[in-house]
Amino acid sequence: MRRLVLVLALLLAATSATSTRPVDFETQIQPIFEGKCQPCHFPGGTMHAKRPFDKPATIIVLGEKLFTRIKDEKDRALIRTFLAEQKARSGDPAR
Repeated sequence: MRRLVLVLALLLAATSATSTRPVDFETQIQPIFEGKCQPCHFPGGTMHAKRPFDKPATIIVLGEKLFTRIKDEKDRALIRTFLAEQKARSGDPAR
């Protein structure tokens, strides 16, 4: 029982710690795409001119369509949080 309480406390602490700071594109989101989509969608790659994944705007426009290459649920959750924050920041409910 103590172990369960400790695990829940740690999960709560981790959740509240990450939810208080906005998701940072350069340090949290871009590395996900570098690991899955490099070299094509990064400088020098064949798709960089059309779909540069080193630009937040590209990720925002494509949204969850990017999940065809991103399978890890933690990565997907972080990207969803980033997208929601960007949508809230823009103040555009249609986005």
